[in-house]
Amino acid sequence: MWVLALRGTPVLLVLAGHDVNVDTAETEAAYRRLLPGPALRVAHYPDATHSLVKHAVERSWLRLTATAVAAPRSLFAEGFLSGQRESLASLGEGA
Repeated sequence: MWVLALRGTPVLLVLAGHDVNVDTAETEAAYRRLLPGPALRVAHYPDATHSLVKHAVERSWLRLTATAVAAPRSLFAEGFLSGQRESLASLGEGA
C-alpha cells in the first residue's frame, strides 16, 4: 500500500478553507490515521480555494486576470508561499 512507503517521510498536507472539491476535515482525519507522528504537517489556509488562490480573487475573472498579470505572488492565500518556503527549508535542516 502506498501509505507504507510514506512512513517516516515528511508530508505536508495543505488544506484550503474554500475548497469545494475536497472535504478537508475528512481528508485531514484520514491522513492523521494513515500517517501518525511527526512526519505529517498540516497547513490550513482558511481564505484559500482548491487552487490555493485567495477566495475573493478567484471569484472574479477580471480580478484574477489582473492580479496574475500585475502581481502574481499576491494571488495566493496569505501565508501560503512563505509556508511552502519554510516547509522546504525544514527538509534541508533534517539532512
